[in-house]
Amino acid sequence: MGIGDLLTKYFTVIAFVVVIVILGLCGWIWVQSNTIDSLTAKNQAQARTIDTQSKTITKLKADAALNRKLTDEITKAEAEARSKSDDVIKSIPHEIKQSNPYNADAPRNVIEFLQQ
Repeated sequence: MGIGDLLTKYFTVIAFVVVIVILGLCGWIWVQSNTIDSLTAKNQAQARTIDTQSKTITKLKADAALNRKLTDEITKAEAEARSKSDDVIKSIPHEIKQSNPYNADAPRNVIEFLQQ
């Protein structure tokens, strides 16, 4: 075997190694590209989810504020009704409060109606 044959074998081995390295790099690039595409799709899905959740949170905050306002209005109306009933009770003369009909038990259906 001469020097020419050794150089040919040497260059063949080098070419083979270079082709294997290039194919390996191409495969690695392909895998990385697929990973990036997958992460991009996942990122977009998460962005949509975050957007939906942000809108839901905003709506829930608005609903909570409305509920708070309605609760305050109901509390105020109840306080006014209680005050009016207290005024009515206070306006009953003392003699009537001492009478037997005033202190008698109310019929059961009247009590149930008032409890509702």
